[in-house]
Parts: sequence; C-alpha cells; structure tokens
Amino acid sequence: MKSCLLFTLSGGLLMAHLAFADGILGQTPVPAIAQTSAEQPGMDELGFLSTRFDRPQALQDWQEFQITGWAPKWATPRVEDGVLVLQPKSSGWFEDNTAGHLYRAVTGDFIVTTRIRVEGTQSLVPQRSFSLAGLLIRAPRPFTAETWTPGNENWLFFSVGTAFPAGQPQFEIKSTYNSLSTLKISEAPTGWMRLRIARSGELFTLLSQGEGSDEWQVLDQFIRPDLPETLNVGLTAYADWDSMAPDYPNYQQYNEQGAASQNPDLLAYVESIEFRRPTTPRFPLATLDPRVSFDPALSEARMQDLMAD
Repeated sequence: MKSCLLFTLSGGLLMAHLAFADGILGQTPVPAIAQTSAEQPGMDELGFLSTRFDRPQALQDWQEFQITGWAPKWATPRVEDGVLVLQPKSSGWFEDNTAGHLYRAVTGDFIVTTRIRVEGTQSLVPQRSFSLAGLLIRAPRPFTAETWTPGNENWLFFSVGTAFPAGQPQFEIKSTYNSLSTLKISEAPTGWMRLRIARSGELFTLLSQGEGSDEWQVLDQFIRPDLPETLNVGLTAYADWDSMAPDYPNYQQYNEQGAASQNPDLLAYVESIEFRRPTTPRFPLATLDPRVSFDPALSEARMQDLMAD
C-alpha cells in the first residue's frame, strides 16, 4: 500500500493529511516548450472556454475527434436533462488505438476541472473491463485515414469508471509517449465527482474530489516536457476492452472498422467543464508538499491554487 498526501483548505490555511492510495509516482520522457504562466498574456482569459452543459447549444464551440474513413468510437455527444451524455462504443485510447474526444484547443498553462458521473448501462458501475470517462489532453496531430502512421500519439488522461477487474469502481490514469502507453489503476468512489488536471509547463498534476467532500486528493503527477504548448483539452469516454482485445494490436483495422464485436457498458454524465489559468509561475520542483520545499511559500501558494474553485 502506498502513501499519499491529502490537502484541504481550513480557514485559509493549507492542511496536509497522510492517507493511503495507489498511483503516486509520475513518469518522465524528454525536451520542454510550454510557457510558464507568468509569461502568458491574458492569463485570466480562459474562462470563456468553461461550459455548463445545460442546453444543446453548449456544444457548438467544441470540436470532436473524428477521422473521415474511420469508424466512430462513440455515439454523437448529446445534451439531455441538463447534462452532457457520453456513450462510447467498444473502444479505447491505448497505444495507437483511438477513441472519442470532445475538446477545445488550449495554449499555455491551465487548470481544467470537470464534474462527472459514470455508470454502467444497467448498473451503478460498468461491468466490462476498461470502461471509463474523464479528462483527456492530447497533442494535436493532423492526419487523414490515408496519411495516418503509427507511433505518433502523445497524450495523458484521467478517468473514472471501472478498469480491471471489471465491476470495481476505479480511476485509470494513462500516459502515452510516441504511442507507448503506461497506465495506473486505483480505487475510486462512485457517484458524482470532480476530476482536475493542472498544467504548469512540463508538469501535470491530477486531482480528484468526491461528492460532498471539501478535500482534493492529489492522485498523481507527470513530467511531460515533450507535450507542445498548445494541446487539445477536453473529455473522453471509452468502454469494453474485452471486445477489442481479439483485434489487438491491429491498430489500423481497429481505427478504420472499430471493434469486431460491440458490448459497451458505460454512460457518462457531465455537468460542466471549467478552465482557468494558474496563478503561480512554473517552479522547478514537482514535489507539492510545502514541508519539503526549498520555497515553502510558493509551494503552499501552488497547492492553494490547485484546490481553488
């Protein structure tokens, strides 16, 4: 069992609590190009990207990843009863396999937060392996079905649902560098929750907050200096690795035709997604705990910012 820090705000003070969870270590690939928040003009101007999915028109400024000539990997995203509904087919982001992505282009540092609930089609938790939904940030990659080549996918996601074994509520965190994917699985609550990814240069911090809680849990950090300054940032949903496995690793066949059999078991409901700029600059220390920082004041300000609404 691995230890992690839970951070809460109490009377304006940052409080650290030792807890136990899986998935605390990050990953380090290669060279950085993102600006620090201090260098970005209009650093408080990301709010216009924030969306509450309470009407169909809320989707009009969003882009959907879909390649002409490739099979759709989810039903068209729709707004019903004041929430966005994501319903994937048997699909998944893994190595060169692609899935659904609803996104906005974001340049520079950002903090993105979504309020989401994931269920099975007939149960509280999906019953097919690797059926999850959440946040996906991906390096833009222009190509067509005819010009696609393997080995060039670069992205990071943070999702909730069930991974493996199927039927257990879990988080999945996955980092992919040049189509080499590494994933982590940890326990998650059910019901509504908030997921957050914060970018500060090459550092990406992942946090979650359960419904009714005032505590943000820092689940993981990734050092990804390879990711470009502009990223496609948004939502994903995917399901049913069991049906995809027989075709693996025939990426081109899967991307073009979809999984040979379809048994997806996931519905994701998204109330909102919010964007804002960080208020603290890049700091060359990934450790967030002010008690072990060579600039405790900056580290505390950073954590305050990560957990601010």
